[in-house]
Amino acid sequence: MRPRSASERGFAVGVSGPFDLSLSLRAASRFTGGVAPDKLRIVARVGVRPVILEVSQKRKDPPLLWAASPSGAGREVRSIAAYVLQTDLDLSPFYEVALRDRRLGPVVRELWGLRPLRPASLFEMLITAITEQQISMRVAEVMRHRLTSRFGGAVDGAPVFPDAGSLKDATQDSLVGCGLSRRKAEYVRGISKMVSSGELDLEALKRLPDDEAFRVLTGVRGVGPWTADYVLVRGMGRLDRVPVEDLGIGRAVGKYLGEGLRVEDPGEVLPLLRPFAPYRGLAAYYLLVHERRGAVPGAATRGRRQP
Repeated sequence: MRPRSASERGFAVGVSGPFDLSLSLRAASRFTGGVAPDKLRIVARVGVRPVILEVSQKRKDPPLLWAASPSGAGREVRSIAAYVLQTDLDLSPFYEVALRDRRLGPVVRELWGLRPLRPASLFEMLITAITEQQISMRVAEVMRHRLTSRFGGAVDGAPVFPDAGSLKDATQDSLVGCGLSRRKAEYVRGISKMVSSGELDLEALKRLPDDEAFRVLTGVRGVGPWTADYVLVRGMGRLDRVPVEDLGIGRAVGKYLGEGLRVEDPGEVLPLLRPFAPYRGLAAYYLLVHERRGAVPGAATRGRRQP
């Protein structure tokens, strides 16, 4: 029998601060209506090559993750694992702030180690945000599955999210056939062309300050304030950004921080989250996850209005 290579055996992934992978996967599944897996398994691109990445947790205190690439990329995917898992995010400073609050403190204690997980690329995050505008996340997940099946393909049975080059030449009808509205199909094609041509440089975007990145994003057709802030907080790890027009966030923030009242005015969201700056977006995520524990997975609708 051939001995396993180092890449097949895998490698350790260091994590800053508390982390519970199983909890984080269960929380993510609450937004899409899927079944939470026992380990993270995604397909990412190393250059143009799609590779499988699998991550499991060997120890929680201190956290130790173990990553492997069955497709043989080995250590090439280390940076992708770090990006998806936000391994450089130390939750401890946020916890210090949150535990001082009588309302958020108990939520944090119950969700200790919860970390928001990111899509494998900022392009995937941007297209994900477009698909989630004004519809349930469960329906958006079906759309992305169809997009992936038609334009991305698979590696060893694992779906590969399409890249910008695959989507820029897609016809309007083919995208509509995946479940997108005609307007969203236009947005997806336009963004894919901008990324493919370099007009929208996503790597450069990562280096911009929050407000400047927000300005660039909202200058893209199809990207309004909700979409831009969603991309910033989830895709770029800017944890003080809050998609204030999100109906689910308004409901959760009102329930926990607004005396149980649903917050209808987006302008009221940030003042209620002010005590948790510079982690207002992370605080909102914890409230959303905690509020959804008894909810039907995938029932919420993202966003308040079209861009």
